[in-house]
Amino acid sequence: MVTSITERINFSTVDALGVPVRIVHAGPRTPALPWRISAAWRDCLPSGPSAPAVRTVSVSCETMEEEDRALSQLSTDVTLAALDAVRGSRLLLHAAGIAAPDGRVFAFVGPSGRGKTTAARHLGTHFGYVSDESVAVDAALTVWPYRKPLSVIVDGRPVKEQIAPSDLGLLPLPPVPLRLVGITLLERDPDAVESGAAAVDLIDAICEMTPQISYLAELPSPLQYVARIIDRIGAVTRLIYRDAVELPAVVSDMFAAPPPPVQPWSVAPDAATSGPWRCSVVEDAILVEGRACILREGVVTALDHRGCLVWTMCRRGAHTREIVDAAVAAFGEPAGGDAAALIEQTIEELIAHGLLERA
Repeated sequence: MVTSITERINFSTVDALGVPVRIVHAGPRTPALPWRISAAWRDCLPSGPSAPAVRTVSVSCETMEEEDRALSQLSTDVTLAALDAVRGSRLLLHAAGIAAPDGRVFAFVGPSGRGKTTAARHLGTHFGYVSDESVAVDAALTVWPYRKPLSVIVDGRPVKEQIAPSDLGLLPLPPVPLRLVGITLLERDPDAVESGAAAVDLIDAICEMTPQISYLAELPSPLQYVARIIDRIGAVTRLIYRDAVELPAVVSDMFAAPPPPVQPWSVAPDAATSGPWRCSVVEDAILVEGRACILREGVVTALDHRGCLVWTMCRRGAHTREIVDAAVAAFGEPAGGDAAALIEQTIEELIAHGLLERA
């Protein structure tokens, strides 16, 4: 049986990353759909009086066979609506998140299929469940939870079922403010010798995280924004684990350990108005121990030591001979090669990447 709805009917408002999102029925609905939505999203309701909805998403389905797909699409739509509402004001990580009893939060970053939901299910029985998909954090390290339903494979169903965290035995949030204390790149390797976390180079971490950050380019000075957060929480780590059952013990050790030391970084020099080179406008760029990380037109590029030296000197208006002399002083004469030719090759590569033009 399908009930026909001719106008939008307010259903409920959920708290997604601190954004009140109203879910409404728009069009046909099955009798069980409102109940299933309530059951799946009950852990994501506002903790206090509901604020006016910032975004609205609609849901409908013609038949009972379409319910699972409608619920799956609803999860996607609520997430996208919330991300859009806070774009440019928070670092938005595609990550699972868990909280210690004192409110400290770890974010486990990874692309779809990396095991974030599985990790959240195992960790969420030991720590407060923050999210299995999206973690939002601002410059003050405040974390907004998103206790959305988890997408779980159920035998005999063609679409993953949306199940409330509490129905899976995941713990509630601690009754204290949430604060980010760590970002970890999640990686499962059944053949690893042992499970554990190790620090990742800052530029390598940013490059790997970039595809898992929503609306990065809309943050103020995006790379500096990310680097400043990392400065305050310690270096990004990579957690390699063999099986998700090992994660609670490993993460307990991570909470107990001091934060890994961070690398110093600086802002790239402004481009000179004169000289033989025209440097492309970039959204942001930072320098880390002789390397460069550059954001241009939404794309992050990492330069090695030679590329960084050439690019920064071009931005200062240096001529090729000056750059060659500086490269030889920094790196020595290339073995079996011509320093001038090597620098010219590097300049051509920077031109090919759109970072440089001949004036």
